[in-house]
Amino acid sequence: MESNELRIFRTVAQTGSITKAAKALGYVQSNVTARIQQLESDLNTQLFYRQRGMILTPTGEKLLTYADKIIYLLDEADKSIKDSCEPSGSLSIGAVHTVSAIRLPQLLAKYHRAYPKVDLSLTTSQSDELIYKVNHFQLDGAFVKNTPLIDDNFVKELEFEETLVLISNPKYTNIEDLYCKPLIMSTAGCPNRIQLENWLKSQGIYNIRYIEFNNLNSIIEGVMADLGTSLVPKSTIDDYEKRGLIKSFSISEKYNTTRTFFIRRKDSLMTSSLSKFIEIVEQNTSYKRL
Repeated sequence: MESNELRIFRTVAQTGSITKAAKALGYVQSNVTARIQQLESDLNTQLFYRQRGMILTPTGEKLLTYADKIIYLLDEADKSIKDSCEPSGSLSIGAVHTVSAIRLPQLLAKYHRAYPKVDLSLTTSQSDELIYKVNHFQLDGAFVKNTPLIDDNFVKELEFEETLVLISNPKYTNIEDLYCKPLIMSTAGCPNRIQLENWLKSQGIYNIRYIEFNNLNSIIEGVMADLGTSLVPKSTIDDYEKRGLIKSFSISEKYNTTRTFFIRRKDSLMTSSLSKFIEIVEQNTSYKRL
């Protein structure tokens, strides 16, 4: 096996498609197909089921685990040799939607101005997917919500605690008026959504309807248009509330706190690029080092 074959194999496994993998790698499809077939021939085993896409066989799943580690070690060796006091090279960061929409744009711009030689990229997704990507060496670190999936494989570098509030169109004056409104939230699995569900159930509300947006600005716009209500960090709507565009309501302390962490793999290399990124976040936000 060659490292390039493993990279092609991993990309096909991640995308589930020869076409998508070829596009991501900049190869022609026939080349990707031939390399996968050659790898299967060399190993004398089938790595993919070829039905409605490319789905890993149990043997393919096993190889993917090793491919992740091998590619990570090769890339880490390259980073370690090239690492210097002046940050450079690639830095892949992940963030949940609320963080990427509100806090990261200015931070990333500041980082880019300070360290223009760093090839910085951002992936926005749900916490569970970001944790998976960090764990499988696809991201150097990520801002995620508190979740049981954060285990001993990870280091929590930074923490930020916020208060959640229920928000509505400003015409409502009583929180009880919102109990029958649809919930405008991110898709299932969002920690804020889970907390809102638990709070409503504590109030005896079980008939819950959803309007799903995976974008904080869209959620706020939907609330302003009176499509429904939502549970969001108070800091994200302070300006809207001052302008009379949104009204917020406090809920029980048991359900109104959210924590965001910046995590990385415990065994990952702390490059100067990543170290300086964490430093800029700490200096310019309310995130605190753990």
